Amino acid sequence: MKPAAIYTMAAATTLALSAIAFATTSSAAPRDDVLAVLEQVVSPSDTLKVWANEGDGMPLEEGTPIAFHFESKSDVHLTAIYLDADGNLVLLYPAPDGTELHGKQQLDLDVGEATTPYGQESLFVVASEKPITRQSLGIDSRDQYALIGGDEAIAVAKKLRDIVAQGGDIGSSGARVDLHIVPGKSTGQGFTRGGIVRYFTEATRSLHRPKLALDIKFESGRSDLLDGVRGDLDVVGEALSDVQLKDKVFVLVGHTDQQGDADYNMALSETRAQSARQYLIDKYDINPERIHFKGLGESKPMVDGHDAASMRRNRRVELELVP
Repeated sequence: MKPAAIYTMAAATTLALSAIAFATTSSAAPRDDVLAVLEQVVSPSDTLKVWANEGDGMPLEEGTPIAFHFESKSDVHLTAIYLDADGNLVLLYPAPDGTELHGKQQLDLDVGEATTPYGQESLFVVASEKPITRQSLGIDSRDQYALIGGDEAIAVAKKLRDIVAQGGDIGSSGARVDLHIVPGKSTGQGFTRGGIVRYFTEATRSLHRPKLALDIKFESGRSDLLDGVRGDLDVVGEALSDVQLKDKVFVLVGHTDQQGDADYNMALSETRAQSARQYLIDKYDINPERIHFKGLGESKPMVDGHDAASMRRNRRVELELVP
C-alpha cells in the first residue's frame, strides 16, 4: 500500500460550501435521525486515532480554521463523513478513487473555516481492511468532497451502517470527533477574529499596507478604555494570538477629531494608541515587540466635515500591518 499523502483544501471550501449549498434547502433530513444511524456505525478502538486542530475540544468560533488529523496502527482504507448542525452530510473520504491511510503515518485534511450553521457538528470515521466505495454507499458524485442532503443523507448513513454491520473483511474500527461551532464575537465595526485574520493574511497581496479602522471609543479628552471598547479589543487580541498572525508585527495608530489644539490632539492620539496596546499585551500575553504605537492627532481624518457624525468617525484607532 503506498504511503498516505497530505490532502489540503483551500480555506472556506468544504464546510463553508456545505453551508452555502444547503442554506436554502427545505428538505434537509432531521439531524437527530441521521445522527442516530451514524452512532451505530462507529466502534471506537485504539487502532485509529482522529482529532481536530490541536485536540483541545474547545468550542470553535466562526472563522476558526479546522483541520482533521488521522493516524492508524496499520494500513487501512478510510471512510469519513461530516455531519453538520442541520443534518446535512459531507463525504470527505473516500476520495473518488479511494483513500488509503498508511500505518503510523499521519494524514492531515484542512477543511476550511468554521461557519454557519451553528451548533454541534460531528465527524464519523471508519477504518476498514477493504475499501468502502462510493458506489457501495450509493453516491454517484465524482467531486472530491460529495455534498449530501435531504433523504439521501439518511440513505447514505444507513448503507454505511449496514456495510459495517456485515463485518467480515470490512472491519469496524472507527472514531468520532465532535465540534461545537459558535458565532464569533465581533467589534463595533463588525470585524470577527476570523475576519481580521483573513484580512491581514489575504490583503498582504495589496500594494498598500493593509490597515483596519477599529471602533475604539474614548471619553472626550481622555485615554482610558471604556468597558465597551474592551470587548472590541478582545476580538483584536484573539486575532493577533492566532497562529496565522503569530509572526506578524503591527502598529496601533491613534487619531483624533479636529476639535482642540493640534499639539494636544497629537499627544492624546498617542496615549490612546498606547492604552489600547498595553491592554492587548497585558491580557493576551502578546510580545510587546509585535505591537508598536503612534499618534497622528487630527492630521489624517477619515472623512471631511465638522459635524458630530464626521468627528466621531475621525476619533479612531487603526491596526496596521508592518511589512
